[in-house]
Amino acid sequence: MSYEQIYLEQSKSLKIETYTYDSLCNIINWHLHPEYEIVFIKNGNGKIQVDRHSKEYTDGCIIFLGPNIPHMPFGNKQFRNNVEVVIQFPEALVTEKLVHFPEFTSMIKFIQKSSQGIIFSPEVHKKLSSAFLKFKNQNNTEKLLNFIQILHQLSISEDHQTLFKNHYSLDINKHSLKRIAKVYHYINENYNKEIRSEIIANQLGLTPNSFCRMFKSSTNQSFINFLNAFRIQKAQESFENNKHTTISEVMYQCGFNDPSYFSRQFKKYTGVLPKEYRKRHIEGRN
Repeated sequence: MSYEQIYLEQSKSLKIETYTYDSLCNIINWHLHPEYEIVFIKNGNGKIQVDRHSKEYTDGCIIFLGPNIPHMPFGNKQFRNNVEVVIQFPEALVTEKLVHFPEFTSMIKFIQKSSQGIIFSPEVHKKLSSAFLKFKNQNNTEKLLNFIQILHQLSISEDHQTLFKNHYSLDINKHSLKRIAKVYHYINENYNKEIRSEIIANQLGLTPNSFCRMFKSSTNQSFINFLNAFRIQKAQESFENNKHTTISEVMYQCGFNDPSYFSRQFKKYTGVLPKEYRKRHIEGRN
């Protein structure tokens, strides 16, 4: 996991980037940042991975995240005409600017709700698609006005769901972040092998107990839960990308060696058994 440094030009109150098939956002791994983020994906299928939550989308999506929520990139390269719009703005925009307008009171409450992670319905996505696509050809003033209008439309829409029951923000200092980043990198490189907390703890200069406490206090989950969730996500990707792969092959490729344990963990994180998940995606490609 990395701490994404977002640079905001002095002449702008927020950062708005439009990416295409040939110019995708270059963040490719787990990351977090103190800015609010709204992401619009024009089309295609993909997966939303926010902290411990994983959710598939079809034909694009809109998601709104509050500050310091760990997440993976949301885009996909299924279609060449796909577009991804990423809007990022600091807390100061809310507390020092929008707050001075009483007309924005309800919108500010909605912005605060984004700390629960908000995903909008296909209907909202369809309704606001043209507004997001306008950003590419707008000047700074037009972008700001368009952003306010989009934010207003999102705030009055009841057709959405939250990822977290309560407000969520990862409270992590930069020293711990460097250690967590090393852990994430190690898991990403070695998830298909045996991974023991003692080995990682030693690399960080910590005792196993200290490492486990540090990881849980920094990520709000135990190391073994994170590792299993990560491996199951990789198993899902394997089933989705190769219809000829067997359950046993996927199990070993993702670092599991006990079929019953693999099945239990897979159902825990996906809601279905590996056999059902594999069948669903094979039938979906036929």
